Amino acid sequence: MHVKSIYDRSFEENNTPEIAPAMLMHDDVELATYPLRNNTPIIMNKTTNASKNILQFLCFNSPYGGSFFKSLLKLEQKLKGENADMVYLFHVDTSGIGWVKDLIKEGKHIYFLTGNFSKDIFIVKNILVKHNIKYIHAHFAGAKYFFLFNIVKNLYDKQLFIIRHLRNHDKPRGFVSESVRKMLNHIDLYIGCSESVAIEYKKNFKINNEKITHVTNAIDFNRLNKFEKLGRSEYKINESTTVFLLFGFDYLRKGVDLTLEAMDRLVKEGRDVCLLLSLSVNRESIEEKIIDRFDKIPDWLRILNPRDDIASYYNLSDYFISAAREEGFCNALVEAAYCGRPIISSDIPGPQSLDIPHTYMFASEDISGLKNAMVSLITLTDAQKQQIVSDQKEYVVKNFDLDTWANQITNVYKNLN
Repeated sequence: MHVKSIYDRSFEENNTPEIAPAMLMHDDVELATYPLRNNTPIIMNKTTNASKNILQFLCFNSPYGGSFFKSLLKLEQKLKGENADMVYLFHVDTSGIGWVKDLIKEGKHIYFLTGNFSKDIFIVKNILVKHNIKYIHAHFAGAKYFFLFNIVKNLYDKQLFIIRHLRNHDKPRGFVSESVRKMLNHIDLYIGCSESVAIEYKKNFKINNEKITHVTNAIDFNRLNKFEKLGRSEYKINESTTVFLLFGFDYLRKGVDLTLEAMDRLVKEGRDVCLLLSLSVNRESIEEKIIDRFDKIPDWLRILNPRDDIASYYNLSDYFISAAREEGFCNALVEAAYCGRPIISSDIPGPQSLDIPHTYMFASEDISGLKNAMVSLITLTDAQKQQIVSDQKEYVVKNFDLDTWANQITNVYKNLN
């Protein structure tokens, strides 16, 4: 297979299949020939892999890396001390995104799939060989990628472990689809992003105890110490107005519809309130839904573009809302607590498992319950609010530290042999 890199102009053709870091360009691809039996690749005898190197596979193309990618960078730093290297493979070409460009400039091992299944098999295989990979750790990945990894595993002559990181609660899709999934996708270990995700996945998919664990997500708090002091006047918000913040890239899953209804009721009761709605994606479709419901963008709503210094939005608001119908962990609740913003959350398993003190919980999809929680926050005294802010920040700093997460993931790798 002939592969070139537009970032490495010195890369030359030779007779050995190679892959150069960063943006991959493919031409004259010849699929290698492997021994077959009944049209199926023969599984090679695996040699013990003394390597500790990890391929992080990411179905992730957010405009900002956020705490998710900061946690991986912290893990990479930790693993270097263990004489292990980390390589990153994105499911699509994300080389045009600013933070990915920065990673490439820093010399990180960054690769991208092409979307051509046959080519991607050999891209992955050559990455494994080039970097002597022992673990594939997949994030946000669907079934087709695990099928791809298992084909590659059969073609790789060393020991390889496939890890799936579970980011949300999930349920089986039906007998036929689950039978196909089990037949095509072998996974050595599942890691839940919270205890509730791991428990529910184990129950729903009948996973053996030794094949599933959990490592609670962590937050890059240093990232939240950098922010711009935004003036309310820039957003046409009065100083006396009570401001709530919501992240809502998914209109239903994130409970945007529920929060809008609760806000509408508060406004009709004469409350001076405003909702900041930050949308990283799907802005046009969500605005359409809002206009369908209210005939216009309500005067009490401000729709915001995403930004990397997300603490700027927390500090512009008074309180944070997570009205989600499903959530594996909810980074934003932890971030808001760190930024000194009392929080409201639906009582679904993910947020409940965070156990952040003084969280104002309401029954999921209960608009009246959400509205009442909002009123409760509005009516807090300064002393009450100060105590909540102090207790919440102390708790999240202690329980959601990046170093702790990196240490726990490192131990997971060590124990998977």
